[in-house]
Amino acid sequence: MATEVELKFLISPEVALRLPALLQSYSIQKHDQLVLKNTYFDTPDLALGNMKAGLRIRSHNGLREQTVKLAGRQVGGLHQRPEYNVPITDHVPDLLQFPVDIWPKELDLVQLQAQLTPLFSTDFIRKRWLVELEGSHIELALDEGAVKAGSLSTPIHELELELASGDMAPLFTLAFALIAEGGMRLGAVSKAQRGYQLAGLTGQPQVKQLASLLMQPNEAKDNPVVALLHLGLDHWQHHEETWLADPNLGADWLRQLSEGVSLVRQALLPLSSQPRYQVDSSWLSDLSWVQQQVNEHSAALDNPALQRLFYSYRYTHLVLALTYWLAQQS
Repeated sequence: MATEVELKFLISPEVALRLPALLQSYSIQKHDQLVLKNTYFDTPDLALGNMKAGLRIRSHNGLREQTVKLAGRQVGGLHQRPEYNVPITDHVPDLLQFPVDIWPKELDLVQLQAQLTPLFSTDFIRKRWLVELEGSHIELALDEGAVKAGSLSTPIHELELELASGDMAPLFTLAFALIAEGGMRLGAVSKAQRGYQLAGLTGQPQVKQLASLLMQPNEAKDNPVVALLHLGLDHWQHHEETWLADPNLGADWLRQLSEGVSLVRQALLPLSSQPRYQVDSSWLSDLSWVQQQVNEHSAALDNPALQRLFYSYRYTHLVLALTYWLAQQS
Protein backbone atom coordinates (compact mmCIF):
# COMPACT_ATOMS: atom_id res chain seq x y z
CA MET A 1 0.00 0.00 0.00
CA ALA A 2 1.19 3.50 -0.83
CA THR A 3 -0.26 6.80 0.29
CA GLU A 4 -0.51 9.09 -2.68
CA VAL A 5 0.46 12.69 -1.80
CA GLU A 6 -0.01 15.08 -4.69
CA LEU A 7 -0.91 18.60 -5.70
CA LYS A 8 -3.33 18.80 -8.61
CA PHE A 9 -3.53 21.81 -10.92
CA LEU A 10 -5.86 22.64 -13.80
CA ILE A 11 -3.78 24.45 -16.40
CA SER A 12 -4.14 26.47 -19.58
CA PRO A 13 -2.71 25.13 -22.87
CA GLU A 14 -0.05 27.86 -22.68
CA VAL A 15 1.29 26.42 -19.42
CA ALA A 16 1.60 22.99 -21.03
CA LEU A 17 3.68 24.50 -23.83
CA ARG A 18 6.07 26.39 -21.56
CA LEU A 19 6.47 23.69 -18.89
CA PRO A 20 9.56 22.00 -20.42
CA ALA A 21 11.39 25.34 -20.46
CA LEU A 22 10.35 26.08 -16.86
CA LEU A 23 11.86 22.78 -15.73
CA GLN A 24 15.23 23.24 -17.42
CA SER A 25 16.78 24.80 -14.32
CA TYR A 26 15.91 21.77 -12.15
CA SER A 27 17.67 18.45 -11.61
CA ILE A 28 15.69 16.08 -13.86
CA GLN A 29 16.34 12.44 -12.95
CA LYS A 30 13.99 10.97 -15.56
CA HIS A 31 11.68 12.11 -18.35
CA ASP A 32 9.29 10.02 -20.44
CA GLN A 33 5.90 9.98 -22.14
CA LEU A 34 3.08 7.45 -21.76
CA VAL A 35 -0.24 6.84 -23.50
CA LEU A 36 -2.65 5.80 -20.75
CA LYS A 37 -6.15 4.36 -21.14
CA ASN A 38 -8.21 4.03 -17.96
CA THR A 39 -11.59 2.42 -17.38
CA TYR A 40 -13.42 3.06 -14.09
CA PHE A 41 -15.78 0.53 -12.53
CA ASP A 42 -18.52 0.55 -9.91
CA THR A 43 -21.80 -1.21 -9.18
CA PRO A 44 -25.17 0.11 -10.44
CA ASP A 45 -25.90 1.45 -6.95
CA LEU A 46 -22.41 3.03 -6.73
CA ALA A 47 -21.23 0.94 -3.78
CA LEU A 48 -17.63 2.04 -4.30
CA GLY A 49 -18.42 5.68 -4.91
CA ASN A 50 -20.47 5.79 -1.73
CA MET A 51 -17.39 4.49 0.12
CA LYS A 52 -15.39 7.33 -1.49
CA ALA A 53 -13.33 4.67 -3.26
CA GLY A 54 -12.28 4.66 -6.89
CA LEU A 55 -11.55 1.53 -8.94
CA ARG A 56 -9.90 1.52 -12.35
CA ILE A 57 -7.95 -0.59 -14.82
CA ARG A 58 -5.10 1.25 -16.53
CA SER A 59 -3.66 0.00 -19.83
CA HIS A 60 -0.27 0.95 -21.24
CA ASN A 61 1.83 -0.82 -23.87
CA GLY A 62 -0.30 -3.96 -23.66
CA LEU A 63 0.03 -4.22 -19.87
CA ARG A 64 -2.79 -3.68 -17.38
CA GLU A 65 -2.89 -2.67 -13.74
CA GLN A 66 -5.88 -2.44 -11.43
CA THR A 67 -5.90 0.30 -8.83
CA VAL A 68 -8.19 1.09 -5.94
CA LYS A 69 -7.94 4.43 -4.17
CA LEU A 70 -9.67 4.70 -0.81
CA ALA A 71 -11.08 7.64 1.12
CA GLY A 72 -8.34 9.99 2.17
CA ARG A 73 -7.81 13.66 2.88
CA GLN A 74 -8.13 16.61 0.53
CA VAL A 75 -7.05 20.12 1.52
CA GLY A 76 -7.18 22.78 -1.16
CA GLY A 77 -5.46 21.06 -4.07
CA LEU A 78 -3.46 18.63 -1.90
CA HIS A 79 -4.75 15.08 -2.19
CA GLN A 80 -3.65 12.30 0.19
CA ARG A 81 -5.21 8.86 -0.39
CA PRO A 82 -4.27 5.22 0.28
CA GLU A 83 -3.65 3.50 -3.05
CA TYR A 84 -3.31 -0.19 -3.96
CA ASN A 85 -1.98 -1.36 -7.34
CA VAL A 86 -2.02 -4.93 -8.69
CA PRO A 87 -0.97 -6.19 -12.17
CA ILE A 88 -3.85 -7.86 -14.01
CA THR A 89 -4.37 -9.59 -17.36
CA ASP A 90 -8.14 -9.34 -17.74
CA HIS A 91 -10.31 -6.37 -18.76
CA VAL A 92 -12.37 -6.72 -15.54
CA PRO A 93 -11.06 -5.97 -12.03
CA ASP A 94 -10.50 -8.83 -9.59
CA LEU A 95 -11.24 -7.45 -6.13
CA LEU A 96 -9.90 -10.58 -4.43
CA GLN A 97 -6.40 -9.63 -5.59
CA PHE A 98 -6.39 -6.65 -3.24
CA PRO A 99 -5.60 -7.11 0.48
CA VAL A 100 -8.81 -8.26 2.16
CA ASP A 101 -8.36 -5.96 5.16
CA ILE A 102 -8.79 -2.78 3.11
CA TRP A 103 -12.53 -3.37 2.75
CA PRO A 104 -15.26 -2.86 5.39
CA LYS A 105 -15.86 -6.12 7.26
CA GLU A 106 -19.56 -6.17 6.38
CA LEU A 107 -18.87 -5.86 2.64
CA ASP A 108 -19.72 -8.91 0.49
CA LEU A 109 -16.79 -8.86 -1.94
CA VAL A 110 -18.12 -11.71 -4.09
CA GLN A 111 -21.44 -9.92 -4.60
CA LEU A 112 -19.69 -6.62 -5.24
CA GLN A 113 -17.42 -8.28 -7.80
CA ALA A 114 -20.39 -9.76 -9.66
CA GLN A 115 -22.05 -6.34 -9.96
CA LEU A 116 -19.06 -4.39 -11.30
CA THR A 117 -19.66 -2.57 -14.55
CA PRO A 118 -17.61 -0.02 -16.54
CA LEU A 119 -18.91 3.54 -16.10
CA PHE A 120 -16.54 5.92 -17.86
CA SER A 121 -12.98 6.26 -19.10
CA THR A 122 -10.09 8.69 -18.99
CA ASP A 123 -7.66 8.54 -21.89
CA PHE A 124 -4.68 10.85 -21.99
CA ILE A 125 -1.04 11.37 -22.88
CA ARG A 126 1.11 11.74 -19.77
CA LYS A 127 4.47 13.49 -19.90
CA ARG A 128 6.51 12.80 -16.76
CA TRP A 129 9.51 14.44 -15.15
CA LEU A 130 11.16 13.14 -11.99
CA VAL A 131 12.71 16.13 -10.21
CA GLU A 132 15.18 15.99 -7.33
CA LEU A 133 14.83 19.03 -5.10
CA GLU A 134 16.21 19.64 -1.61
CA GLY A 135 16.59 15.91 -0.95
CA SER A 136 13.08 15.01 -2.11
CA HIS A 137 11.92 13.42 -5.35
CA ILE A 138 8.85 14.88 -7.03
CA GLU A 139 7.12 13.42 -10.07
CA LEU A 140 5.46 15.94 -12.37
CA ALA A 141 2.79 14.50 -14.63
CA LEU A 142 1.35 16.63 -17.42
CA ASP A 143 -1.90 14.98 -18.55
CA GLU A 144 -3.71 15.99 -21.75
CA GLY A 145 -6.68 14.04 -23.05
CA ALA A 146 -10.34 13.55 -22.17
CA VAL A 147 -12.82 12.09 -19.70
CA LYS A 148 -15.42 10.09 -21.65
CA ALA A 149 -18.85 8.75 -20.66
CA GLY A 150 -20.92 7.39 -23.52
CA SER A 151 -21.18 10.10 -26.17
CA LEU A 152 -20.09 12.81 -23.71
CA SER A 153 -16.56 14.02 -23.13
CA THR A 154 -14.72 16.79 -21.33
CA PRO A 155 -11.06 17.74 -21.80
CA ILE A 156 -8.20 16.99 -19.42
CA HIS A 157 -5.50 19.64 -19.01
CA GLU A 158 -3.88 18.83 -15.67
CA LEU A 159 -0.53 19.02 -13.98
CA GLU A 160 0.05 16.77 -10.97
CA LEU A 161 3.00 17.09 -8.60
CA GLU A 162 3.36 13.87 -6.62
CA LEU A 163 5.75 13.39 -3.72
CA ALA A 164 7.72 10.27 -4.71
CA SER A 165 10.02 10.39 -1.67
CA GLY A 166 11.18 12.82 0.99
CA ASP A 167 9.58 15.76 2.76
CA MET A 168 6.52 17.72 1.68
CA ALA A 169 8.17 21.17 1.80
CA PRO A 170 10.04 20.83 -1.55
CA LEU A 171 6.77 19.75 -3.19
CA PHE A 172 5.33 23.15 -2.33
CA THR A 173 8.59 24.96 -3.16
CA LEU A 174 8.37 23.62 -6.70
CA ALA A 175 4.65 24.38 -6.94
CA PHE A 176 5.15 28.01 -5.89
CA ALA A 177 7.82 28.40 -8.58
CA LEU A 178 5.68 26.88 -11.34
CA ILE A 179 2.61 29.05 -10.72
CA ALA A 180 4.57 32.29 -11.04
CA GLU A 181 3.46 33.08 -14.61
CA GLY A 182 -0.24 32.34 -14.05
CA GLY A 183 -2.53 30.07 -16.04
CA MET A 184 -2.87 27.51 -13.24
CA ARG A 185 -5.36 26.86 -10.46
CA LEU A 186 -5.54 24.21 -7.77
CA GLY A 187 -7.98 21.40 -8.46
CA ALA A 188 -10.08 19.92 -5.67
CA VAL A 189 -11.77 17.36 -7.95
CA SER A 190 -10.10 14.17 -9.23
CA LYS A 191 -10.44 12.68 -12.72
CA ALA A 192 -12.64 9.95 -11.22
CA GLN A 193 -14.96 12.53 -9.65
CA ARG A 194 -15.20 14.33 -12.98
CA GLY A 195 -16.09 11.01 -14.61
CA TYR A 196 -18.90 10.31 -12.16
CA GLN A 197 -20.24 13.82 -12.78
CA LEU A 198 -20.02 13.51 -16.57
CA ALA A 199 -21.82 10.16 -16.48
CA GLY A 200 -24.66 11.78 -14.53
CA LEU A 201 -24.06 9.62 -11.47
CA THR A 202 -23.76 12.38 -8.88
CA GLY A 203 -27.05 14.16 -9.45
CA GLN A 204 -27.44 17.81 -10.32
CA PRO A 205 -24.93 20.15 -8.64
CA GLN A 206 -26.39 21.82 -5.59
CA VAL A 207 -25.55 25.17 -4.07
CA LYS A 208 -24.51 24.64 -0.45
CA GLN A 209 -25.69 27.19 2.09
CA LEU A 210 -22.78 28.05 4.37
CA ALA A 211 -25.08 29.19 7.17
CA SER A 212 -26.62 25.72 7.46
CA LEU A 213 -23.19 24.03 7.34
CA LEU A 214 -21.99 26.18 10.23
CA MET A 215 -24.86 24.89 12.37
CA GLN A 216 -23.79 21.26 11.96
CA PRO A 217 -21.71 19.71 14.78
CA ASN A 218 -17.95 19.68 14.20
CA GLU A 219 -16.63 16.13 14.50
CA ALA A 220 -13.10 16.98 13.35
CA LYS A 221 -10.14 16.56 15.67
CA ASP A 222 -8.62 19.83 14.45
CA ASN A 223 -8.45 23.03 16.45
CA PRO A 224 -11.98 24.51 16.09
CA VAL A 225 -10.63 27.57 14.26
CA VAL A 226 -8.60 25.37 11.90
CA ALA A 227 -11.74 23.29 11.32
CA LEU A 228 -13.54 26.50 10.31
CA LEU A 229 -10.74 27.23 7.85
CA HIS A 230 -11.14 23.78 6.32
CA LEU A 231 -14.89 24.33 6.03
CA GLY A 232 -14.45 27.75 4.46
CA LEU A 233 -11.88 26.59 1.91
CA ASP A 234 -13.92 23.48 1.00
CA HIS A 235 -17.02 25.65 0.53
CA TRP A 236 -15.10 28.16 -1.56
CA GLN A 237 -13.57 25.52 -3.82
CA HIS A 238 -16.78 23.52 -4.25
CA HIS A 239 -18.53 26.55 -5.70
CA GLU A 240 -15.50 27.62 -7.73
CA GLU A 241 -15.11 24.18 -9.35
CA THR A 242 -18.81 23.78 -10.13
CA TRP A 243 -19.26 27.31 -11.44
CA LEU A 244 -16.24 26.98 -13.75
CA ALA A 245 -17.69 23.74 -15.14
CA ASP A 246 -20.90 25.63 -16.00
CA PRO A 247 -20.75 29.46 -15.71
CA ASN A 248 -24.47 29.60 -16.51
CA LEU A 249 -25.35 28.23 -13.07
CA GLY A 250 -25.95 31.73 -11.78
CA ALA A 251 -24.99 34.24 -9.12
CA ASP A 252 -25.91 32.05 -6.11
CA TRP A 253 -22.80 29.95 -6.73
CA LEU A 254 -20.55 33.00 -6.74
CA ARG A 255 -22.28 34.39 -3.66
CA GLN A 256 -21.54 31.20 -1.75
CA LEU A 257 -17.96 31.19 -3.06
CA SER A 258 -17.58 34.69 -1.63
CA GLU A 259 -19.02 33.56 1.71
CA GLY A 260 -16.46 30.76 1.85
CA VAL A 261 -13.66 33.28 1.26
CA SER A 262 -15.12 35.50 3.99
CA LEU A 263 -15.20 32.61 6.48
CA VAL A 264 -11.54 31.81 5.78
CA ARG A 265 -10.62 35.44 6.45
CA GLN A 266 -12.70 35.63 9.65
CA ALA A 267 -11.10 32.44 10.96
CA LEU A 268 -7.56 33.61 10.14
CA LEU A 269 -7.97 37.06 11.69
CA PRO A 270 -7.63 36.04 15.38
CA LEU A 271 -4.75 33.70 14.52
CA SER A 272 -2.81 36.46 12.77
CA SER A 273 -1.90 38.05 16.12
CA GLN A 274 -0.52 34.77 17.51
CA PRO A 275 3.09 34.22 16.31
CA ARG A 276 2.95 30.45 16.76
CA TYR A 277 0.44 30.15 13.91
CA GLN A 278 2.69 32.02 11.43
CA VAL A 279 -0.19 33.58 9.53
CA ASP A 280 1.07 35.81 6.72
CA SER A 281 -0.62 39.20 6.96
CA SER A 282 -0.76 39.42 3.16
CA TRP A 283 -3.30 36.57 3.15
CA LEU A 284 -5.87 38.80 4.83
CA SER A 285 -5.54 41.54 2.21
CA ASP A 286 -5.53 38.94 -0.58
CA LEU A 287 -8.72 37.37 0.77
CA SER A 288 -10.40 40.78 0.83
CA TRP A 289 -9.21 41.33 -2.74
CA VAL A 290 -10.66 37.99 -3.89
CA GLN A 291 -14.02 38.82 -2.31
CA GLN A 292 -14.05 42.24 -3.94
CA GLN A 293 -13.13 40.85 -7.36
CA VAL A 294 -15.72 38.06 -7.22
CA ASN A 295 -18.48 40.41 -6.09
CA GLU A 296 -17.67 43.09 -8.70
CA HIS A 297 -17.35 40.71 -11.65
CA SER A 298 -20.44 38.77 -10.57
CA ALA A 299 -22.51 41.95 -10.35
CA ALA A 300 -21.28 42.96 -13.81
CA LEU A 301 -22.03 39.48 -15.21
CA ASP A 302 -18.41 39.44 -16.42
CA ASN A 303 -17.76 35.70 -16.64
CA PRO A 304 -14.50 36.00 -18.65
CA ALA A 305 -13.05 38.26 -15.95
CA LEU A 306 -14.01 35.70 -13.28
CA GLN A 307 -12.36 32.91 -15.26
CA ARG A 308 -9.17 34.98 -15.58
CA LEU A 309 -9.29 35.68 -11.84
CA PHE A 310 -9.46 31.99 -10.92
CA TYR A 311 -6.38 31.25 -13.07
CA SER A 312 -4.40 34.33 -11.99
CA TYR A 313 -1.10 34.14 -10.11
CA ARG A 314 -2.27 36.12 -7.07
CA TYR A 315 -5.38 33.98 -6.64
CA THR A 316 -3.58 30.65 -7.07
CA HIS A 317 -0.68 31.72 -4.84
CA LEU A 318 -3.16 32.51 -2.07
CA VAL A 319 -4.97 29.16 -2.32
CA LEU A 320 -1.64 27.29 -2.47
CA ALA A 321 -0.32 29.16 0.58
CA LEU A 322 -3.49 28.36 2.55
CA THR A 323 -3.28 24.73 1.44
CA TYR A 324 0.32 24.43 2.67
CA TRP A 325 -0.50 26.15 5.95
CA LEU A 326 -3.48 23.86 6.61
CA ALA A 327 -1.41 20.78 5.72
CA GLN A 328 1.12 21.82 8.36
CA GLN A 329 -1.59 22.19 11.01
CA SER A 330 -2.70 18.55 10.62
